[in-house]
Amino acid sequence: MSPSDSPRLTATSKSAIRTLILCAFLLSSFPGIVATGLAIGGPLPQETADRTKVAEGEYTINEHHNSGAAGPFQEEVYNFHESWTLWRVDKGQYEVEGVRNFESPRDEPHSNRFVVELSRDLTLLRATEFTKLKWVPDSGPLSCEFLPTQLDCSSGGSDPKREIKLRTPLDKPYGLLWPISPFSFGGITREVERDPARATPVDLVAIEQPGMATPVRATVLEGPIQYLGDENIEAAGRKWHAHKFSLKIAARPQYLIWTSPKGLLLALAIEHEHKDWPDEGMRLERFESAKEF
Repeated sequence: MSPSDSPRLTATSKSAIRTLILCAFLLSSFPGIVATGLAIGGPLPQETADRTKVAEGEYTINEHHNSGAAGPFQEEVYNFHESWTLWRVDKGQYEVEGVRNFESPRDEPHSNRFVVELSRDLTLLRATEFTKLKWVPDSGPLSCEFLPTQLDCSSGGSDPKREIKLRTPLDKPYGLLWPISPFSFGGITREVERDPARATPVDLVAIEQPGMATPVRATVLEGPIQYLGDENIEAAGRKWHAHKFSLKIAARPQYLIWTSPKGLLLALAIEHEHKDWPDEGMRLERFESAKEF
């Protein structure tokens, strides 16, 4: 698949793809993917001399709207939970290992192991999910590399000649809108200036799996992200002095994002018409860490 295969929608475009509620690979991932039962990819490795455990936690999605579904049509996920462990590795960078549990469709459980590599400031570098594409049986593990001006993704599989490579050129700070990616949303806030008087244009990439004819597709949407100041919030049973951002992209409601001073995503809310919308969205539900983090 060539870069031209990735359509681009501007903030003023009249085109709109279906509503995406919260926007994880996986990658931290490709949800809607076939994998059930125990987390695939083997057990998580333990602490070694080459790395130090820094934190562990869990993200959940609380969505009352749309019957509790999060995601685009035919790729919706339900009861999303992402548990993870954060390690400090070489050169002060970080590695995340975790398991993503969800239902897609409803009552069909999935449990996928993933690994994410982060920079020293917790921006996404590489991500791998140990699962398969929905329409490509001989695929996996799925991987993406977050280059400065391009997102490179690969379907994996046993036959390199049939491997699907998705290359998406990008000229702004960028992150994943879909699949759900809490570490991507936290990371993109580290790439913009914290200036309440000025918004920063960013690109959000939605990776979807339309069908057998087009097993995977990337769409790039543009919009401004703006720092709103600091705010005290509660997440994972503790109080945080958080950085708060707003994000508005084409044909979407407003997103509000809260991160810790270190850059960890604390909460993400998507505006709905009903009054309870700030209580919905993605939230850090459980968290333990070393004092320095």
